[in-house]
Amino acid sequence: MANYPIEHQTYVDRLRRFLGDTTELNELLDSEESSDWFLHDSIEDAINEINMMGYETAFIFDDLPTTIPWPLVKLGATLQVLIGKGILSARNVLTYNDQGGVQVTDNEVYGRYINYFNMLVSNYREQVRQWKTQRSINNAYSEFPSELARGYWWW
Repeated sequence: MANYPIEHQTYVDRLRRFLGDTTELNELLDSEESSDWFLHDSIEDAINEINMMGYETAFIFDDLPTTIPWPLVKLGATLQVLIGKGILSARNVLTYNDQGGVQVTDNEVYGRYINYFNMLVSNYREQVRQWKTQRSINNAYSEFPSELARGYWWW
């Protein structure tokens, strides 16, 4: 069992299902590709990245989903997984060549990961920017109430 709060497991499981990282779907591995810890860290890293984009915020894991939207964190966590697995794949790739000209590449999934990463990263950054801008506007309006709301005029 993980040492993080049990409430976090719901989001780890949701991310795993979104990624299709289950034993039955990973036919070649016949296991889950990512540990719960790796997925949990990916979610935390996504939240930290969101905190650093645009104006600084201080969201934490426990703010899900009421303060920070899960779809945004899920997309950021997916990018974190793709980065981590891409690095692992690049580090562990091994190519075999035999005398007959047959070439086999072991653990070469980096190319597929980088394609998904490139498709998602600009969309993710734009979504974070739009969400933070909207959040900032909403917070600004609540910070500056109208005199009309107090029930009297200042003329």
